[in-house]
Amino acid sequence: MATEGLAAPVAIAKHRSGWVETLVGQLLALLASLGIALLAGSLLIIAYGESPITVYSSILKYSVESADGIGYVLAIATPLIFSALAVAVCFKGGMFNIGVEGQYLVAMVTAAWAEAELGFLPGPILVVVVLIAAMLGGMIWAAIPGILKVKTGAHEVVTTIMLNGIAVSLLAWAINFPLKFSNAPPGQNVDLRTDQFPDGGLIGDVGHYFGVTPGAHLSWLFFLAVGAAIVVWFLIRRTRLGYEARAVGSSPGSAKAGGVSIGSIQLRLFLISGALAGLVGMQQILADRGYLPQNYVVFLGFLGIAVAFLGQNNPIGIIFAAILWGIMSRGEVALQIESEVPREFIIILQGILILSVVITYQIAKRRLAARQLQRAGAAGELDDSAGSDEDAGPQGPEITGREAFEGAGEGGV
Repeated sequence: MATEGLAAPVAIAKHRSGWVETLVGQLLALLASLGIALLAGSLLIIAYGESPITVYSSILKYSVESADGIGYVLAIATPLIFSALAVAVCFKGGMFNIGVEGQYLVAMVTAAWAEAELGFLPGPILVVVVLIAAMLGGMIWAAIPGILKVKTGAHEVVTTIMLNGIAVSLLAWAINFPLKFSNAPPGQNVDLRTDQFPDGGLIGDVGHYFGVTPGAHLSWLFFLAVGAAIVVWFLIRRTRLGYEARAVGSSPGSAKAGGVSIGSIQLRLFLISGALAGLVGMQQILADRGYLPQNYVVFLGFLGIAVAFLGQNNPIGIIFAAILWGIMSRGEVALQIESEVPREFIIILQGILILSVVITYQIAKRRLAARQLQRAGAAGELDDSAGSDEDAGPQGPEITGREAFEGAGEGGV
């Protein structure tokens, strides 16, 4: 009877200390990775004959010490959040969607088509329709590698890489022929692009509400990106689809034995990933340019992979990782103005930060998993002792072991 009284308090303490320990471990890992990156960066700065304090102060000055700087950072982070979320969704199912780059290029084509053909719609409705068209474009392009993987077993890395090249050619064909501008001013040369989108089809600037210069092009797409991250978190952590996706990503064999349709889960994850990828390019064509140009911004899909790694595939962590990436990207301006350190230093710093985050987080996860499993074993022994007095079966230890596995294995989300 004494052990019966101890079992419940120990289980509650284990549950409470488990998530607290995970949170503290992740914060310590983040601080350690930042410290490693800043230390390595300081050595490079000293090698260039500059002061690390001066260089880092300049980066912060141009990124977070003014409303304009913050506006630029959030505008840079907006497409990266969508891109990283698209990558993270497939990661949860054990897949590597390296085709976000091609998916958002196709989405820009479908969005530009919607702007050209449906410009008669009222402004707010037109914007919603254009965003839906972009998401559908990304979903259609993502469905191709998803179907190939499910039906033929073709690896998604190979198929998505090939589709990225096709998407580049498809966009070039679209702005050369069906979507090519038709209202160029007489006697003026205009770069290859589409016609200017209707004013009602553009996404409004919200920076002026916060004192941010219009040149930052901070739009409400940032808030849409934050909302998308919250929805993805809920999808992964609080829905049956998310649970089955994590099961497939952790152990496809066990998931199949448990009755999960692996092919269905993989295809649905690709479609969700494609919808998110479709929103990556909307910042530049709806909030920045107002048309689809030939010299569009590239590599946002690949940068999303880096941001997803930096945020440990946690939808909430991705928001902060994208903002941190925006701070470093904005730091390139500071280096060019106030330092002799080349702008490539930022690229090196970003690479060091990603490597240090991956390493420190893996070390933290392994230690947390070992501690939580050890704690689960101790709680299981108490449950066994309490259960034996009441002739209970081995249900108690089995549940605590599973809970510990979920808490340790899914600490990133």
